[in-house]
Parts: sequence; structure tokens; C-alpha cells
Amino acid sequence: MATCDSMATEYYLEPRFSSNQRYDTNINMRQTPPQANWITTVSPAANFGLRYENGELNSNFTWNQLFYTNQSELNIDEQLFGLDFKHKTERFDWAFKNSYNNRSSLNTEDTGSGILFFQTMRKQLTLAPSVTYALDELNSLAFDYSYENTKYDKNQNINTLSDYDYHQLSGTFNHMYSERDKLNATVSGSRYKAQIFNQTTFNYVSQLGWQHSFSEQLVTYISAGLNYSQATSTIPQLVPGTFLGIPVFYDPATGSPFDPNTGNLIQQQRYLDVENNKIGQVYRASIQKSFEQGSVSLIGSQTQNPTSQGLQTRTEISTNNSYAINERWTSGLTASYSTNELAGQQNSLLNRTYYSITPNINWKWTPEINLGLSYTYRQQEFQGSTQPSQGNIVQLQFNYQPQINRQVK
Repeated sequence: MATCDSMATEYYLEPRFSSNQRYDTNINMRQTPPQANWITTVSPAANFGLRYENGELNSNFTWNQLFYTNQSELNIDEQLFGLDFKHKTERFDWAFKNSYNNRSSLNTEDTGSGILFFQTMRKQLTLAPSVTYALDELNSLAFDYSYENTKYDKNQNINTLSDYDYHQLSGTFNHMYSERDKLNATVSGSRYKAQIFNQTTFNYVSQLGWQHSFSEQLVTYISAGLNYSQATSTIPQLVPGTFLGIPVFYDPATGSPFDPNTGNLIQQQRYLDVENNKIGQVYRASIQKSFEQGSVSLIGSQTQNPTSQGLQTRTEISTNNSYAINERWTSGLTASYSTNELAGQQNSLLNRTYYSITPNINWKWTPEINLGLSYTYRQQEFQGSTQPSQGNIVQLQFNYQPQINRQVK
């Protein structure tokens, strides 16, 4: 008679429902907003997954329905799907994160592109496998790959957003120097390709990091490195010339300064291949303090990322604080300040500063129902603008997640 060991597997299905009502004085972050908006979001959702001895699989799906009381033409539906897988062996840790989101650009591009006056849908697919291998008790190697593919619904009013795909591969060596100190070294390479102007940007980053734990409650981290980028694009240019002593633009293909059918002067375009190579600094510094009833963190960073407007240097400082008033009441405060500059273009009209601050308070009404109230102030100013854009958001959040027994097989 043969026997075999069976592995216990836990399956779960968790329906969720959330809704929020918010008042936004400047949804497009314009200098002079035309009106304020009342926005209602209804979000039925569900989590599904399984857990077993060496790993787990988690998935979630959310359907957002947004209703703009003052501008019904902006009413829209969003779909968000995520799938995460983890598996652990004696030396290997495997992970695979995936997501597909179909979201409104008004909810995704407020701090990304910096300028957006119209709404369109953004479909984004993300795939991110990773593996970590433990060399011994003190050393490990981690390899990460990520792929993003983003497409925007066609909208002739929007020329600042471009479809793109993004690949990134990185390798990290981790070393535990002591019980309180951890060191790491990372090298990565990425390729960003946007349809607008046929942009292609290769980024190569190398950096060193150090984490120091003063205690279990106080942890600091610092990393610094260099970013080398190679960007190529094809941009249209008008070809200058003269006709009968008058400055005009002519058609480089025919040499004709006017349309023979209409007699109108032609302003044709030629295309010029442009290549830019840049070296920039990247860094990150953080400090986190936890205590019995909450935590405080402060983070400063500088990154260089490709965008449809060019390579962007983003410098940011942010803080995140939470405090548990009692078993049912919690409060928090988040704030950030950032500068965004196109690399090598100190006088670009797209360079901007942005900051926001959000205090919030939450109440656990029942084990299944949570209520939250928050206020956000945000301000954005483009270089050379006469005045900043300002916005205020007040939001009331309702979350309901029924408690359901899980199945074990």
C-alpha cells in the first residue's frame, strides 16, 4: 500500500465594494479653472486567490464607474485587473506581477505629463517577473524584468500623450554586512519607445545602496549612482529659403516655393534625425521611524525617466505619516514637492514644479465597513507662467468588504 503527503491549499474569494464622493475645484489643473466638479465613483470589486505551503496566487478586479455631476460628458467606466504570483524554494524566490488597467487620463496623467486639458482612455499592460537567489546566508542575487505597453484612445485634441512601450532589466547584488547594515549594488538597462517623433531612449543606471538600522523602529537608507541615456528621435523641420528675394519655406522634394494648383506658398516639412546623449545623477535617501501607534517616513530622490516630451529629471521630497488614535480611529498626513525638468533644456516651457498635501482621517465603523475623509491641496507652476495652477479636493470614502470563510483543501 502506497501513501503520499497532500499539501493544504487555501482558496478565497472576497467581494468588495467602495464608493467615494469628491469635490474638485480644478480637475485639469488649469490656471483659471472654468468650474468645480462633484464626482461620484462607484467601485464593485473582487479578490480571488489561493495560498499553499510555498507560495500564493492573488488576483483582483475592480470596475470604477465615475459620474461628473457638472459635466456628464466626462462620465466614464474604468477596469483594473491585477494578478500576482509568488513561489519560494530553499534558495529561490520567484515572483510574477501582472496588471491590465483601462483608466481615464484624468486619473493617471495629472502628475505624469503635467498638462492635460482633455480626457482620453489609457490602456496599460504591465508584466514584471523577478527571481532572487540566495548564494548563502549573507549574500543574494536578484534579477528583475518589467514590460509596459501603453496605448491611448485617439483624441485629436490631445498631442502631449503618445503610445509607448517600455522594457527594463536589472540585476542587484545584496550583502548583509552586519546585523544592522545591508549593502546593495544595482545595474539596469531600459528601452523606451514612443510613437510620437519615433522616439527611442536607452537608459543605463548603476548605483550603490546602504541600509542602516539604528533599531527595529528606526531605519535609514541611502543610494546614489549615475544614469547614462541615449535618445534618438525624428523631428519635422521647415526648410527655409527665398523666392524673388522674399523669405519663404519651400518643398525640399520639388524645390517649388508655391503650390502650382492654388498659387499659395508651401510650408512643407523635412525630417531630421536627432541624437542626444546625457549623463545624470540618481539618488534616494529615506528615513523611517515606527512607534507603537504609528509611523513617520521622509524620502528624497532624483530620477531620470523617458517621456514623450523627452528625458525628464524628477527631484522629489515626500513624507508619509500615520497615527492610530484608538482601535477605530486613524489619521494620516502625506505631502510631496517635486521639480520636473527636461534634461538639457533649462528653459523649456514644460519644466514645472508641483506640490501637494493631504491630511486624512479614517473610522472603522464595523469590521466590514470603513469610512474616510480627506482633503488635498495641490499646486503646479510651469516655467515662465504668469501664475500657478491650484486645486482643492475634498473626498468622502466608503469601503465595504464582507467577511467570508475561506476553503482549505
